Amino acid sequence: MAGTISGIIASLGGPVLVAVVMFILGLVFQAGFSASLRGGLYSGIGLASLFVIVNNATDTLTPVILAFSERFGRTGAVTDLGWGSAGIAFAWPGLAFTLLGIIIVNAIMVLTGLVKTMWTDVWSFWHGQVVGGFVWALSGGNITLGVVAAIIFLVINSYVGDFTAKTYQEFNGLPGISVPCCVTLLALPAIPVNALFEKIPWFNKLNASPEAIRKKIGIAGELGVMGTIIGIVLGFLGGNNFAGALNLGIQIGVLMVFLPKTVSVLCEGVIPIANAVTEFVQERFEGKKEVYVAVDCAALLGHPSVMASAVLLYPLCVILAIFLPGNAMIPIASLALIPYWCGAIAPYFKGNVIRMVLFVLLWIIPVLIIATVNANLHTLTMGNLGLADPAVLNSSLDMGGDPLGYLLIKIFGLFA
Repeated sequence: MAGTISGIIASLGGPVLVAVVMFILGLVFQAGFSASLRGGLYSGIGLASLFVIVNNATDTLTPVILAFSERFGRTGAVTDLGWGSAGIAFAWPGLAFTLLGIIIVNAIMVLTGLVKTMWTDVWSFWHGQVVGGFVWALSGGNITLGVVAAIIFLVINSYVGDFTAKTYQEFNGLPGISVPCCVTLLALPAIPVNALFEKIPWFNKLNASPEAIRKKIGIAGELGVMGTIIGIVLGFLGGNNFAGALNLGIQIGVLMVFLPKTVSVLCEGVIPIANAVTEFVQERFEGKKEVYVAVDCAALLGHPSVMASAVLLYPLCVILAIFLPGNAMIPIASLALIPYWCGAIAPYFKGNVIRMVLFVLLWIIPVLIIATVNANLHTLTMGNLGLADPAVLNSSLDMGGDPLGYLLIKIFGLFA
């Protein structure tokens, strides 16, 4: 039975799963059939739209960035699989046990008041599942160790979701939500780094929000125009001809203009359901209990500073990776993660593009090193599950380089 459930989850995909869960959630918390159906559908449609736009931009940029990196004579000894590592989540033998385990643990924690995040974003369990898969491979096939590691990873992210919830709700206009995805871990170092930025003379007065940039440079600061200009420049740097550079510019302009609009569709679905859950809980606990509805980290992509920062970071991260001592992976496929990092930190830097870019460049340094160090285990796990050639070293920024996941891997490695 558990295997059947996990198989269904793997086959549905994020948008469909989110639509179903939100619809059921609306019914359970008495939002009404029509509101629940609309909320579920718009949540799924909004998430699917986000994926289409971000993935299209990544697919368009990848050949350009790859050509850009090859100009420096570096391709990396470790192959970047990007989100290919997500395959581990749905292939390792502890999948069903982890799925049922975290649902039970989260329910107990919410009911006892240990956390406020009700993890309705079942799709994002895959991050913890990958950590479990790594521990399973490292321990020579110990499923129990892998399941425990995966659940601990997800529980920690529940607390991070609680910690960041109010900030994300206010900044993104999403009342009642929480984002327990692993990218929100970036909020923890973002707070002290921003405090440090505030102490630097002149720099602390520099207003680099999209609004301020637009005021200073006029039409060139409009999101569509800015994105098109950046895309054209990247196109020429990547060796494109004039027509190719113009086409890339238009594609990036589409990304900058329409991404915030798709997030508003997601909000149309999520907010009514989140409000229904809040009202239901507060009525029955006399306002003494607060519960957050977990949503995918894609909900954080709507602020204009997010993609403005991400597009600038694409070539900068590649250049940094090329010259970083101790790094053996040039991020190409993993560049799709960059917008989600930016979405996670945007509220803590008040949408200041320069601060966001500097922070991500600092953050990616240890992530690249971890991804390189973790390449052997990443390759072993993918190979054991038949997901990649075990003779070719591979890794990723997302889970291969995740600091929390790597820490748990090292701890559980002591018991392997």
